[in-house]
Amino acid sequence: MTITTNGAMESQRLRTISMQIRSFSRAIALVYVVLLLISFNTSTAFISPTSACRISTSKGGAKFDAVCRHASHDPESSSDEKSSPVVERFLNPKIDDRGLPIADALVAQIVAPSFQVFWLGLSRSPLPTWLHASLWAPRGSLVAPTLIHGAGLACCWVAGALAARAFESKAFDVSGGKGYGTVFLRTMQAGAFAVGLLILSTQIDLLAEFGRYVQLGESEETDRRLLVATSELINDVFFEAVTLTSWRLYRASFTANASNDQ
Repeated sequence: MTITTNGAMESQRLRTISMQIRSFSRAIALVYVVLLLISFNTSTAFISPTSACRISTSKGGAKFDAVCRHASHDPESSSDEKSSPVVERFLNPKIDDRGLPIADALVAQIVAPSFQVFWLGLSRSPLPTWLHASLWAPRGSLVAPTLIHGAGLACCWVAGALAARAFESKAFDVSGGKGYGTVFLRTMQAGAFAVGLLILSTQIDLLAEFGRYVQLGESEETDRRLLVATSELINDVFFEAVTLTSWRLYRASFTANASNDQ
């Protein structure tokens, strides 16, 4: 009788957690859709063109000709404002800093996953399942699985950075009092695309594991696996977002210091 009661309580607890995870998943999906719309929105949604009027007078002063025109922009900035085709961002990207993609990949692959492992270990939280996924790593080794998992995260971030044009000078140049608004916005855009790829890869991984599409509430086994996958996905997104945003702001501060030195 006690075993039956405990089983019923466990099933009820799993149902409650499943409902909470569904609500949380809807919230994550909504946030992701908003970030994705921001990432592919054109610059006209954020930059309203200012207009200026030029008044010319004739010699007699009796005739006034008011000509209103848009404020002039330099050719380089006007060409950047135009949204380039998405495919061209991957096939023919504009990279103003050759070392930035490598630095981003190293931060996403090594620093962020290592920070996650250290934090989970210090807080005595359950370690992610990908730490035990490596077959050739010795028992207790955390380096190889961390690098393998981080490689996938780095691929997602680099793809997102290419989609958001985060390797252009505007994405990390704050010289001349430009501010960090564009830097933060491009980082969020790249992160939104990377989160989408990470969610898609997680779905593909679950599909390959179960051989079919699974949902919460089907069985205790699938519920546990989906809860673990959701928890690991949230951890990956959080630690990657904190680490890469901090790195991008730190990288942009170099240009501010360079402008001050000049």
